Amino acid sequence: MAEIIKLDEVRQSRKARTPKSKSDLKSKKLGKRQKGAKWSSFKTGTLSMPLAMEMMRAQLAAPPTQGASPLLESGVLAFRREDNGDPLVLLISRRRSKKWGIPKGKVVPTLTFPENAAKEAFEEAGVIGYISPSSVGMFRAKKRAANPQVQLTIEVWVYLLEVTETAPDWPERDKRAIRWVTCEAAARQLREPVLAHLCHRLAQA
Repeated sequence: MAEIIKLDEVRQSRKARTPKSKSDLKSKKLGKRQKGAKWSSFKTGTLSMPLAMEMMRAQLAAPPTQGASPLLESGVLAFRREDNGDPLVLLISRRRSKKWGIPKGKVVPTLTFPENAAKEAFEEAGVIGYISPSSVGMFRAKKRAANPQVQLTIEVWVYLLEVTETAPDWPERDKRAIRWVTCEAAARQLREPVLAHLCHRLAQA
C-alpha cells in the first residue's frame, strides 16, 4: 500500500508543486465528451508536503479484528487551501443517508490503494490533485449488503489528497452533494474518530 504513484513529468516542476489557493483552482476542460470523462484521462501527482510525511509515519489505524476478513476500500481526506493558507476539507453526501463522508470505494486489483483512492475522489467529487503515497489512517465501518439484513465490515485506508483542480463534470455529479468546510467542522460532521483526528492534524498545517 505504499507504492509510489508515477509522477507526470510536467507536474514535477516547481510551479506545479506550489500550493494553490482557492482562487487558483481551475476546472479541467474535458471537451465534447464531458459526460464520459474517466479518471484514467487525468494525471495524479505525489503529495510531498512535510505534514503529509509526518502523518504517514504516525499512521492512525484501528486495532486488528477477529473473524472474517473485512472488505478493503481506500479513500481520501481531500483538502484545498484558502488564500490565507487555511485548509478546507471536502465532504460528500452518502447515497443511503443524509450523513456526510469522504470519497472512498472498493479497491480494484488493477490499481494501487492510493491510485484507487484518487480515482474515487474524481468519480465522486470531480477533484484532482496530489495524493500521499502511503495511507495516513485506517478505520472500519459497517456497510449494508445486497441483503438488507446482512451487514458487511469494510476496512478503509485513508490518503491525503491536496486538490489542485476541479472538473466541470464527473461520473457521480448528479448523485451526491459536495461541500467544503473547515477542519473543525469536518471533524464534527464526519464522526469517525480516525477521520476526526486527521482533520485536527490537518488544521495544524
